[in-house]
Amino acid sequence: MLARIAPLAALLALVACGQEKPTQQVHDAVDRFGKAVAGKDYQELCDNLLAANLIRALEDQGVPCELALKTGFGSVKDPKIAVKTVAVNGDKALVSVHSTAAGETPSDDTIALVKEKGKWKVSSLAQPEQRPATQP
Repeated sequence: MLARIAPLAALLALVACGQEKPTQQVHDAVDRFGKAVAGKDYQELCDNLLAANLIRALEDQGVPCELALKTGFGSVKDPKIAVKTVAVNGDKALVSVHSTAAGETPSDDTIALVKEKGKWKVSSLAQPEQRPATQP
């Protein structure tokens, strides 16, 4: 009997190892966001990294997403975002970050994310820092 269970247990362990935890998925989404901002990849930001509510808010102001981001981030040099903590609650997450950029005052903020169609996306930026309880 144990001979049958051991291979099954090993298979289940391998499957579990291959699955990312929600906190890691959120962390990765923020990392991708930071890289897209640094690379001025506004298309990637608008198409894959920003939540629908954020894009709608921009468009409601009469500004296309890419133009708004170019205006907001275009002059920022060497931006970096370091994740400090991640807290996931269902399909919502709060991420405490430390942001830096050349010639700018460093900032500690909280980024909110939501899960849309299976992907974590940024739903709001630069909230005053709220202390998420879970570590990265």
